[in-house]
Amino acid sequence: MAASLKVGVSRADITPPYGLPPGCWRLRTGLAVGRREPMLAQAIVFDDGERQAALVAADLVFVSRETTDAARERVRQLTGLPPESVLINAAHNHGAPSLTRGSGVAALANAPGFDGYLAVLPDVLAGVVYAAYRQRRPAKVGATVTRAPGISNNRVHHETPVDDSVTVLRVDDEAGRPRAALVSFACHPITMGGQTLLWHADYPGALRAAIEAAHPGVDCLFLQGCAGDVAPWNYWFGNADSLPHTFEHRDRLGRSLADAVLNAWDTIQTRDTGRVAAESWRFPLQRRRLPWSASEIAAVQARLSADAEPAYPEVWPDDLHTMSSAQRFPLYYQRAALTMYADMKRREEEPLDVEVQGVAIGDAAIVGNPFELFNQPGVRVRERSPFVTTRVLGYCNDGLGYLPGVDDFDRVAGTPLDEILDQDRYRWAYGITNTNVERGEVERLIDRSAELLDRLHRRMRE
Repeated sequence: MAASLKVGVSRADITPPYGLPPGCWRLRTGLAVGRREPMLAQAIVFDDGERQAALVAADLVFVSRETTDAARERVRQLTGLPPESVLINAAHNHGAPSLTRGSGVAALANAPGFDGYLAVLPDVLAGVVYAAYRQRRPAKVGATVTRAPGISNNRVHHETPVDDSVTVLRVDDEAGRPRAALVSFACHPITMGGQTLLWHADYPGALRAAIEAAHPGVDCLFLQGCAGDVAPWNYWFGNADSLPHTFEHRDRLGRSLADAVLNAWDTIQTRDTGRVAAESWRFPLQRRRLPWSASEIAAVQARLSADAEPAYPEVWPDDLHTMSSAQRFPLYYQRAALTMYADMKRREEEPLDVEVQGVAIGDAAIVGNPFELFNQPGVRVRERSPFVTTRVLGYCNDGLGYLPGVDDFDRVAGTPLDEILDQDRYRWAYGITNTNVERGEVERLIDRSAELLDRLHRRMRE
């Protein structure tokens, strides 16, 4: 017999303090002076009377394994929800602070001054789940898939089409009044670069504002899809004519995405019944085995250590762009790549600890992984799903770096180290050159994700 649904929604402000280094963009020296809009952590809890599941959407770049584990344990203490029922998705917002991707890979260096922020973050994430859990009310839920063409592109192979689908899960109260919208799209939130000293939520912030203005009282949550090789507008590596970084262009993308959601809004049929299920699997993937020796990597590091970096400005000039910054300032990017390569060599025999997690609500499902998974592997998982509506998310519960498809590995096979570091020649391959995962392991992730969806589908009928 179908179960009656209850849903709770909550949000918390997670904007960092001012006076700290803003965002992920390096090549500048300024500190945050304010915010464009609040950065949020939002939670939605689904309850069918027997089983519950919580989804957390955070305006962060990554949420580390350590933060996820601590937040889940606090949620368990507060609500009884087990860890496998709590999925945390980072929007991959580059307007957020540069914080650890987790201990599984060599991350970009943490920005200084965020120890206190990181210490309280698990309690804030757990608290927003607790608030949503306490606010569960009878609800109706429905989902659809629409498209938002022309606002994203493949930044690695710009001639290759991207998955521009938008998944919308709508929640109404028992009287049929809209209460929440869960929106998922795959696109790097990099519409703004280092031209601002304001904390901001990138285009998901503009998306939320547009949806909530159209439907007052609705909470709009954004979940990031498989955006490893997907960027906004015409942002592809090496494109000197990419649309400039401005808040106007940021907000235009968010509003365009909102228009796609709103155009499909009235077609969504919500129901007050449906089962809920959640499950999580942990398994190892082999770490990448680089063709270069540790001594070769160390020798290049030593050579580049003698080079002086230029004096960086407080903010980026208007003409500096994420798609060409590595060509203008190659030394920073080369040193970062070598740091990652040295870490990979040290840990060649240490497998990556990977979690895939699935959540099902009626005939809709979400399956998340901790990678910046490239677009097409995510599409392949979705195509194998038995659910009517399926969304595949990256950036969930940890940050284990980029994961391209097998064919992408082959595009750079056999390339010498000095050539790979040449930003004029190989910046296009970013996400391929710096993945921590061995060639072929992406197929195991695809298979395990599809198997988990099958398992959830069977559980929904138990």
